[in-house]
Amino acid sequence: MGNVNAIILAAGKGTRMKSDRAKVLHEVAGVPMIRYVVETALAVVDDVVVVIGHQAEAVRKVLAGYPSLRFALQKEQLGTGHAALTAIREMPAGAQDAVILCGDTPLIRAETVRALIEAHRDWQTDLTLGTTRLERPFGYGRVIADEQGRIVRIVEESDASEAEKEIQVVNTGTYCVKLDFLKASLPDLDQDNVQGEFYLTDVVERAYRNGRPAANFEIRDSLEALGVNTIDELARAESFLR
Repeated sequence: MGNVNAIILAAGKGTRMKSDRAKVLHEVAGVPMIRYVVETALAVVDDVVVVIGHQAEAVRKVLAGYPSLRFALQKEQLGTGHAALTAIREMPAGAQDAVILCGDTPLIRAETVRALIEAHRDWQTDLTLGTTRLERPFGYGRVIADEQGRIVRIVEESDASEAEKEIQVVNTGTYCVKLDFLKASLPDLDQDNVQGEFYLTDVVERAYRNGRPAANFEIRDSLEALGVNTIDELARAESFLR
């Protein structure tokens, strides 16, 4: 799709996997999960930037078969917002929008990514957020809406109140965003949260404050949005693929 780049966030350690191996290198049906996300992105857009950090060279190695990829090295893992800022520096000129994917979502389909981009452009928003609904949303950022149903902000699990933890609409970590808006928003992020990180999700609140709240693109099949953070989730993703 023209004038759209992809950013794949793949720099984290994945400590909940209880393994020394970088999370995105864990295999699903014999294939490192990062490859599924890369192939999905390349099926939709031509330019893909992969943000690497923990075990960066090992991630480069498993992606050696995709010569068109660009890599952005996040030397310190300071959060998803910092990762996105790192990626922007590697973006080619001319891109207007970026679709942002997580390297630990091997089940996301190209059709879904394409539909997200098309909806973002049809709605003419600065930011379109991929959401889904989970009966047990533990571990996911909750989508906070106002009385009119407009998205106000995302609250991460570690920062959520008990009432907010009851919300079943969650952030999938999949976005489509205007690059001008992203470039203007990322430098203003702060680390005022439990994790002490720069959260990419904080740009959602900025969009709301600007009077142009993020649009809600619902991913109806929540399995597609499954983030593989534990060995149990890895087994679930593999069972689905097989």
